Amino acid sequence: MVTSSDVWQVMQNGDWYLAHSPALLTLRERAAQLCWLINQPNHNKQVRKDAIQQLLPHAVNVEIGERFACDFGVNIVCNGPLIIKNNVVILDHNTVTLGASVVIEDGVVIATVTHPIEEQKRKAGWQQAHAIHIGNNVTLGARCSVLPGATIPDDTQVLPETVVTASTFAI
Repeated sequence: MVTSSDVWQVMQNGDWYLAHSPALLTLRERAAQLCWLINQPNHNKQVRKDAIQQLLPHAVNVEIGERFACDFGVNIVCNGPLIIKNNVVILDHNTVTLGASVVIEDGVVIATVTHPIEEQKRKAGWQQAHAIHIGNNVTLGARCSVLPGATIPDDTQVLPETVVTASTFAI
């Protein structure tokens, strides 16, 4: 039997894993429920703050706009301050490390997960995840995408609608 910690370790190692594993489905359902709580317009501030703390236990001093979504939450790490605007999606199958003073503008997608090229493997639900590192004092412009394995250095302003790959800032 595959435990949640086994699948979790495979994901963190960057190895191929089945995305529909019962262990992962349970964790994603929990995150979906917390995202739903965060995105309710009429909740009081304390309920929202508690939901954010439960969803993102490794992030401090976080402001989140409307319609935020993530897969797990616990893989998002930030020492703050962090501003996440509206319609932001973070697919955190591996660690997303955010430096201090990061601003994520409207419509940004940060995705640690990738899928195989082979159709049969894709249909079977295989995935692979690579960590993303975003430095201090970074602004991700509106509707940009940060792809698996990317590293964005300190003091970077990513222009709107830019696609950041693992090799974008390579030296």
